[in-house]
Amino acid sequence: MTHAAEPDEELPAPSAQPTVRSPWRWATLALALVAVVATGVAVWALMRTPTDNSSAPTAQEVADAKGRACEAYVKVRTAVALQTQGAVGTDPAAAQAVAANARLAMSVGSQHLVDNLSPAVPAELAGLLRTLATDLQNLTINALAGTPDGDAGQVTRLRDLEANSTKIVEQCK
Repeated sequence: MTHAAEPDEELPAPSAQPTVRSPWRWATLALALVAVVATGVAVWALMRTPTDNSSAPTAQEVADAKGRACEAYVKVRTAVALQTQGAVGTDPAAAQAVAANARLAMSVGSQHLVDNLSPAVPAELAGLLRTLATDLQNLTINALAGTPDGDAGQVTRLRDLEANSTKIVEQCK
């Protein structure tokens, strides 16, 4: 009689052969290790506080930056003056060409001012130049939208631009 806890058959004895390990197992372990290391590096990079390596500009860097910004201003002022004061006579096509060149000079000039600003430009001058660039853009877009030169808004914008320009000339001395 057999007991329910006893097996009916004898189990074969375990073989004495060692288990063959697949090369894929090592590759899997290596990939897992790389993933853990990469995750650790990513977490470290996200959690560390950045160091501020930027230092204040030297007096020479400030002078150079101011010189470039002021040179850009003079170039823009000259371009706008040349393109807005062309003699048109009575030819409507000539009047349109002068107006188009004036708008182009103001539009490109505003971008040129901003492009020539660097962090080393003194803050007051940089602010004045950004305001001038915005004023030029506002004049240009309103002119392109058909706002006449005598419009009260355009007159005010032009007056503000001229007042700002006077301050820039003083800063650039």
